[in-house]
Amino acid sequence: MKKRLISFFVPLFVVLLVASFFGSNIGQVISQDNFSPPTPANPTSAPSLVPDQIVAQDKAMDFMKNMIPVDLSKYTISIKSNSIMYGVPLANDDRIIINILYKLTSPDSDLEIGFAFEKGIMTSCGVYPLRGQIISNSHFDTSLNAVQDFFERYQTYIKIDSSNLIAMLDNVDITKNTTIITENIKFTTNRSGFGGDQVSFIWREMINGVELRSMIGFVFDMDGNFRGLTDSRLLYTLGDMSVKVSKEQAIDIALENLKYYSYEMFDGVVVKDFKVSRENIVATLSTTSVDYELRPYWDIRMILDEVCPGNVHGITVFIWANTGEVISYSNMAFGGINYSDAYNPPGSEPTPFNYVLMAVAAIVVVALVAVATIVLITKRKHK
Repeated sequence: MKKRLISFFVPLFVVLLVASFFGSNIGQVISQDNFSPPTPANPTSAPSLVPDQIVAQDKAMDFMKNMIPVDLSKYTISIKSNSIMYGVPLANDDRIIINILYKLTSPDSDLEIGFAFEKGIMTSCGVYPLRGQIISNSHFDTSLNAVQDFFERYQTYIKIDSSNLIAMLDNVDITKNTTIITENIKFTTNRSGFGGDQVSFIWREMINGVELRSMIGFVFDMDGNFRGLTDSRLLYTLGDMSVKVSKEQAIDIALENLKYYSYEMFDGVVVKDFKVSRENIVATLSTTSVDYELRPYWDIRMILDEVCPGNVHGITVFIWANTGEVISYSNMAFGGINYSDAYNPPGSEPTPFNYVLMAVAAIVVVALVAVATIVLITKRKHK
């Protein structure tokens, strides 16, 4: 099992995602009165679309027409790009992600609306104002009222009963960050954007106390305008979610195998024999996916007793929670994480640097697209 994991997001891949959204201009235009899938304005120069791109484009247009609360009749709509990302950059996977970006223009308002699809499933959508105000076809007093209405319509649109999630919106104070945990759902709201002008609503399923990577989330601005969604619930299947390795057992495994771990400096010096005090170890139970199948793992952070060459102050270890198998070791360094090139327990093959670096891209199957969309929505400046 050669999958490598990492539990946080790396800005490089957000940039790569943005680049995929704002890539080649296909030059397709949709008339104001016809919302059928567009055809190239100049077929001889526009790249041809593979069938999956055409299907995704049809789904995006249908969603834009029937779900996004934007008055499309006021805009001229063109497709800025329809691109395919074959595998996450630097990751040895076979994922196929389709990114579609529409541009909407009018005398008073310009928007861009981006979509991401994976396995034929729309995993994210974002609305990005470029100039003027969003021309909406519905109006709500608050973001809370807007998300309640949208979620009601959305559950019908995708045919997934979400009434238990919608009920958690009752009496939520959107002026404050909120976390509500039930037996199997963690619900959070968070004010974000410049001046706190947006609020996100995120629901994550929990199994055996573990938060799943699959999630659904919406972002609305404080005026009740839809700004985006991410939904990866249909993307995953559940693997063996049993937690057979306790927190203490996972820490024991991490410490025992630490003696086989080393990393090499640029001058060829090999650093090894790390000293760690047990009280300086933090272990967190989380989930990731292998071939779209969710599995639990322990994320273990070991703070070293002394800083090692390369400003390495800690070691991160990932261990499968259902088997106890070590997934990877890597360095925590001041100014970032420096990934290792040597974790070789007895009887194992050497772990090349490439595999560990691939972990940066491979950690979140759909979150790379979906959560990045949420980040972009909440952080993008209004031009």
